[in-house]
Amino acid sequence: MRAAIYHRGEFEVGDFPLPPLQAGQMRVRPIANGICGTDLSAWAHTDDFLAAAVETGQELYRFDAKQPVVFGHEFTAEVAELGPGADEFSVGQKLFVLPAVFDDSGAMHGIGFSNSYPGGMSTEAVVMAIMHVPLDGVDPVLAATLEPIATGTNGARRTGLSAGGTALVTGAGPVGLGAVVEFAAAGASTVVVSDPSAKRREIALAYGATVAVDPREKDPVEVWRDLVPAGSRLHVVEASGAPGLLTGLLGSVPPYTVIAVVGGATERESLRPISAVMKNISVVFASGPAHGEIRYEAVWRAYEHLREGRYDPALMVTAYTGLAGAQKAFEALRPRDGATDQVKILILPDLDTDELLTAEQAGYGPAPATHT
Repeated sequence: MRAAIYHRGEFEVGDFPLPPLQAGQMRVRPIANGICGTDLSAWAHTDDFLAAAVETGQELYRFDAKQPVVFGHEFTAEVAELGPGADEFSVGQKLFVLPAVFDDSGAMHGIGFSNSYPGGMSTEAVVMAIMHVPLDGVDPVLAATLEPIATGTNGARRTGLSAGGTALVTGAGPVGLGAVVEFAAAGASTVVVSDPSAKRREIALAYGATVAVDPREKDPVEVWRDLVPAGSRLHVVEASGAPGLLTGLLGSVPPYTVIAVVGGATERESLRPISAVMKNISVVFASGPAHGEIRYEAVWRAYEHLREGRYDPALMVTAYTGLAGAQKAFEALRPRDGATDQVKILILPDLDTDELLTAEQAGYGPAPATHT
């Protein structure tokens, strides 16, 4: 099958072997694949990314950097073939894919971070035949935004905010935007968003933020203080992954703040724990299902947000490209001078181009007007 293959710092379209279909697996055809911040870390900071996977014993994120790999773990797909014993889904059904697979030895692989199991930047992939989200009544291309919305939703939920609470989201990339959507849906009275990109701040306002600021010009914590009653508790989702930001937050937020970290920074930070102890700050690092969850509830909550129209996914998709455009897409998503106006780029395997196209240029219809 064809794929955007990453090897030794470059992407090239070519043939990549598809593993044989085993019991309990399915072969699928990716429809749309979103480039995730985790993909960017694995690409731009490969050694640090893999070192973190080794340190934490997370096999799902380990791959041999000397061998070719096909990225892509947030994608939608159509079921093409069912393996033995696979009966939860049917051929032709469209799904949002949960990217983990067991091989015939019982070893688990992270789809998109495995040299053996290619991810969604391909024309075919092999996945498990359970746990995916059936796409009923939603656009299967734009539904590829579900993963970052789910990650942000997960972080917001982990802060414990209830109706009337106040929040801050640092970083208005796709994950931060997911946190905004969840905070707004949960009834937050004030949601401050911080991001250097004017485009991202604009989308955050459309998704329910109260105010969006450029952290190079205004301290978002001070902006929050000016908006809320004295003594309000702050709930933070750190979605930027910016170096040093977490340490800065620990110094600036008020006592009893809850911080959920979902931005996957690869660099080490130095902090003084006693400072956080004195302020009774709670910090949680959130990724994937919470302890005890049978399924990844944040994905289903994100799917609810999509079906109920709580966010317009077309606003956050700022470009479309084909497999040949992978290199340009990854480079475009890297912040320059602290900001990028790209938000979410979708790779469509059936789109024959290496250019970054607007929705209209991609034949996907005109993009809707943004918030004013």
